[in-house]
Amino acid sequence: MQAIKAARKHFLKLIIIGAWVLLVLYPNPVNLFASLYRLKNPPVMPLQVTGMALELENIAPHEIEQFVYKRIPYQFDWEVYNMPWYFPTLEEALQNGSGDCKARFLLFASLMEEMGLPYQKNISLTHIWVGYENKAESNLENLNEALVVVDQDGIARFSLPRPDLQRSSRSFYRGFWEVMPEGRKTLLLSGFPLLLGMFSLHSLQHGTNPAAPVFKLRRK
Repeated sequence: MQAIKAARKHFLKLIIIGAWVLLVLYPNPVNLFASLYRLKNPPVMPLQVTGMALELENIAPHEIEQFVYKRIPYQFDWEVYNMPWYFPTLEEALQNGSGDCKARFLLFASLMEEMGLPYQKNISLTHIWVGYENKAESNLENLNEALVVVDQDGIARFSLPRPDLQRSSRSFYRGFWEVMPEGRKTLLLSGFPLLLGMFSLHSLQHGTNPAAPVFKLRRK
């Protein structure tokens, strides 16, 4: 019984700490849920890029790709949306004029659809990109990295990726921690000792702190 109670308390601690992390990273959690939905169903909008598509008529997909890179210079989500990970709409991406692979994917895919060119949606552990015929592979964009590949008909193929773990970990650390605003880092880290202090105080008040000394009264 004591083991069950202890397990429940540890689980409650994890829930509270997780809630704190979520609150700091996503003051409006709706943004996280919307991003997860858009990852599965990217809001590709061909009609929003009709003018661009007319300017890019009769050029190869790799040239369209270079146009996208110039139109949306790379910036992390922390820098654009003040969140560690956010999947924008195409309108948001174009309005901000910068973004990461998700914003670039939306513009590239929208142009490909408007121009009637076939493409694939590729998702890895740290990246999303447009695949097309004769696309040159790179260390970041190759089928060994891909976790999910979705073709033009919406048919998804799942595979066990073989990523470059060193590159993936560097990418995650850079995008999540290094570019996080200093104020948000301070707020996030300051919460842990406060929460742990509250847990310890609660245990002491209820006599459940296993580290607390036990005194027994001896009858005379």
